[in-house]
Amino acid sequence: MNTLDFKERLSFIIPSYRSYKTIGRAISSILAQTDQAFIEEVIVVDSSDDSATKECLKRITDPLVKVVELPQKTPPAEGRNIGARKALGQILCFIDSDVQLSSDWIGQVIVAWSEGVRVGGGAVVIPEEQNKNLLALGQFYLQFNEFMDTGDKRIVSFLPSCNLFCDRDVFLKAGSFPDLQAAEDVMFCLKAGEYSPVWFVPKARCFHIFREEWISFLKNQELIGKYVMIYRRLYYRLWFYKGLWPIVLLPVFVMIKLIRMISRIVKGGAGHCLRFMVSLPAFIPGMLFWMWGFFQGVLQFDRR
Repeated sequence: MNTLDFKERLSFIIPSYRSYKTIGRAISSILAQTDQAFIEEVIVVDSSDDSATKECLKRITDPLVKVVELPQKTPPAEGRNIGARKALGQILCFIDSDVQLSSDWIGQVIVAWSEGVRVGGGAVVIPEEQNKNLLALGQFYLQFNEFMDTGDKRIVSFLPSCNLFCDRDVFLKAGSFPDLQAAEDVMFCLKAGEYSPVWFVPKARCFHIFREEWISFLKNQELIGKYVMIYRRLYYRLWFYKGLWPIVLLPVFVMIKLIRMISRIVKGGAGHCLRFMVSLPAFIPGMLFWMWGFFQGVLQFDRR
């Protein structure tokens, strides 16, 4: 496709909280895009209370970068919503402060948009410096095995909000990101999918910088498991998510989850299979903490 024929503009929206270690690289990866001429703005919605992040953002002088400072810590979902309300572009691009986009990311979005994609997102990839990091590998295969950079463009149920683009009109119809920590991207995509198919575009890659501390890693898996249970009860309302049935059926859920994970990894090729095996000392504890979080989600929902 000849990008000269493309008329839309892209607004990038990045929620930020104490992101001084990574936010600079995230913004630089946007400004260094091959097709940077289509960038309308980069909106950073920052609720940090540390001087390091604030100083880092002050040092960024590119006129495309706009910083919205919030007075108190704000969940990522609300940060994205605030940024979206201020955005001027027709294509809203949501990325996280701990990712770096591949240099042709905008080009891949333009191709997908020209083919009719109005809600989409790309693959998540481990950055080179973390390719041999045990915790990074464990997190990658636990959280993003559905979004490896393999296969063809395809319709999916949801996408991670660290690498997501959406037509402004669809975003407004979907009603923005809900306040449901660790599951807001799933709930948003399920709602947006009622107005436009949600497409996975593997070639639009982002490099995700993963946690490298055990406590942070395990707490995050626990949080994810907890809110997976909560969103499933809120959205699906099926009998096996009611009462204490999820606890009784937890071994079945875990078995199905593992079969799906391993199937995707095998389809990803020998390289992914080998790295998955290497990740097992982190993957297994992470899975156990996910299960513990799932159990907590059942009990918390019943107390509501």
